[in-house]
Amino acid sequence: MNKTVSIHLAGTQFYIDETAYQKLSDYLDKIKKKFSDVQERQEIMADIEARIAELFLEKVKNERHVVQMEDIEEVIKIMGKPDDYVGDSEDDFTE
Repeated sequence: MNKTVSIHLAGTQFYIDETAYQKLSDYLDKIKKKFSDVQERQEIMADIEARIAELFLEKVKNERHVVQMEDIEEVIKIMGKPDDYVGDSEDDFTE
């Protein structure tokens, strides 16, 4: 039996499997690194987290539903890989 953690995304509470949480956290961190401007990064991350919360809400059957690894993988398929996001970090610019 896996541990679950409680998280808040866009003001909504979710219960999530611990390994799924780690994958989601890593995913969001990789996207965050794409943007160097703090204000822009905060706005973009808020929008991304809001969309992920919407996708989770579509799957939640009740308030005790636990988000699983499969749910995270499906969200990543929908949202795209971190490399799909065009940011302003030096790695994104090529001459």
